[in-house]
Amino acid sequence: MPGPIKVLLVDDDDVDRQAVRRALRQAGVDLEIDERTDRESAIAALATTAYDCILLDYQLPGATGLETLKALRAAGHNVPVITLTGHDVPVITLTGYGDEELAVELMKAGAADYLTKNSLSPERLERSLRYALALHRAEHERTLLLAREQQARQEAQAANRAKDEFLATLSHELRTPLNAILGWAKLLATGNLDEAGTKRAIEIIDRNTRLQAQLIEDLLDISRVISGKLRLDVREVPVRTVLEAALDSVRHAAEAKRITLTCDAGTEGTSLLCDPARLQQVVWNLLSNAIKFTPEEGQVTVKARRVLDDVVITVVDTGAGISPEFLPYVFERFRQQDGATTRRHGGLGLGLAIVRHLIELHGGKVEAWSAGAGAGATFTVTVPVTPVHIASGEADVQPTYSSSPTASVTR
Repeated sequence: MPGPIKVLLVDDDDVDRQAVRRALRQAGVDLEIDERTDRESAIAALATTAYDCILLDYQLPGATGLETLKALRAAGHNVPVITLTGHDVPVITLTGYGDEELAVELMKAGAADYLTKNSLSPERLERSLRYALALHRAEHERTLLLAREQQARQEAQAANRAKDEFLATLSHELRTPLNAILGWAKLLATGNLDEAGTKRAIEIIDRNTRLQAQLIEDLLDISRVISGKLRLDVREVPVRTVLEAALDSVRHAAEAKRITLTCDAGTEGTSLLCDPARLQQVVWNLLSNAIKFTPEEGQVTVKARRVLDDVVITVVDTGAGISPEFLPYVFERFRQQDGATTRRHGGLGLGLAIVRHLIELHGGKVEAWSAGAGAGATFTVTVPVTPVHIASGEADVQPTYSSSPTASVTR
């Protein structure tokens, strides 16, 4: 065993303590021994010192060994089966009485072994000590294993629930535009619509067709990312061009809710090496998400700036915000903050997961911050101006999150 074994010897008899020390010394075990003479001082020692084992006399002043074991348990020292940290240590009870019923009661109370003083020998004491420590380690490892298994089971159950919720949302989101398309197509087929009605039918069919196409494209993008088949077409492009193209795509949606769109593209002429279509998709997703969850007459701002060797793009909204509990999962696939909210606003909830993967493929990072529900949200994308390398498949880099706007995480 590495290092000395730290033992707490609890016995009110000086002669017996000396005999135990002599037996341990003769056994050749590397030990550090602390001595106490009563239950109260032993419990006090356990409150300040971590011991590997307790050698406990059965007959202490005012208390039996069984009562002392129960007192240790009541004080939070669950001997010997919980852990080596804190004060959960194995207990070996020493007694001058050879009583099988007493031994059983002591074992039930948590004693690792039961030795009679009149038959105490160095060999037996060493064997008992090593057995108690081995038993304690095995029980500790079993406890940790059970905890890991329980955590893994909970995570698997949560993942299954998230996938079930996603499939339910997927079914709803695909069916909604399809029903609109089919319904208006049937009305057109009757030939009973006037010119205005026909124009409206065509507009609704067109809008819902585009919506369904976008849903399918999101699914395909996630599939490409998972399979490592998504590739980037990299070239130099002005940052302003990317931002303006994304803004043009969402302007109509913002105007429909009377949301003020503000753009600050930073210094004129700032460019970077990227896939312009994919970077535009990133900004579009962030802007669309911001507009979707921002109430009427709110504000959405997008900014870009050069910071050393990076371009930093920030999208800020005055919308629904993100709860602290959900913030660590905001970029995960199949995870949505609120199923009812998602169904009300529409979408599969894949947009932010796609943002994360696309930025990672560019060698960058994405961060999310929110003061909480109803307080708006800030999404920050950091992309190197000239990436050292462009990933060809799913990246291992994880997104970062902060609970304060000043938090900083190194890529």
